Amino acid sequence: MKSLLPIHTQWIGLQQFQWRFQSSETEATKLGESSQNVRQIILTEDDRKRIYNPWRYSVIIKLMGKRLMHHYLKQKVQDLWKHNENFSLIDVEEDYYTVKFAKEENMIKVLQNGPCFINGFFLSVQKWVPNFVAKKAQQSYTAIWVRLPQLPTEFYDKIILTRIGNSIGKLLKVDVCTSATLRGRYARLCLKLPLEQPVQNHILVGHHKQAILYEEENILCKACGRIGHTCHNCSYSNQPIKQKGEQKLLKISQPVQEEDQEWQTVSFPKKARL
Repeated sequence: MKSLLPIHTQWIGLQQFQWRFQSSETEATKLGESSQNVRQIILTEDDRKRIYNPWRYSVIIKLMGKRLMHHYLKQKVQDLWKHNENFSLIDVEEDYYTVKFAKEENMIKVLQNGPCFINGFFLSVQKWVPNFVAKKAQQSYTAIWVRLPQLPTEFYDKIILTRIGNSIGKLLKVDVCTSATLRGRYARLCLKLPLEQPVQNHILVGHHKQAILYEEENILCKACGRIGHTCHNCSYSNQPIKQKGEQKLLKISQPVQEEDQEWQTVSFPKKARL
């Protein structure tokens, strides 16, 4: 014997919803015809309140530059935030996840917690918004590690390093070895940088001209100087060019001659197998 389907039948998964509607003048949700003959579901104010309300304490996260398995990412996030609440972690594709909290205080704590890192990679966190589609999400900033090779040791000062980082972008983190002045060969900073603007290839600290190296080989376009793509698919420039790097001064008293210098990247050498 076949069971009768109700007017509204829905199968709810992480991303799959299906409705069966019966047109009626008394229904709050109505089907309309657009000018392109595309059926449209018109949401009433009551509809929006009902479907948005369960997500009001949610956040959207993305681990920049690294893809982790779902269960491993959830465990790392739980260890990072140290919440007692067993929240839901929902994969919405393109490495974006929705974290659904039941308590407002947990959402506020996460949003105000400051920069977070998992295995050295920046965890982007933003408040949940309706109609979020990962493929259409426009990312305007990214987090990237930069190196300052042969930085004079007297500049391994917390205040100076902070000023250097904020002159290049927005400082998120100073490498542990850098802050302890243990490495010596280069200083290492994690910065938040815009994707739509060319990055700097050097900076002036006093009278010292300091080169800037960007970690990862395929993250910087050496044709236009922007992060997030390479010269092979650059929409800003057809041919690789050399460009004068913008110089920001930290208490510079005498002019320093500018030299042409291209953007440089660097990567960690792969460990040899034993």
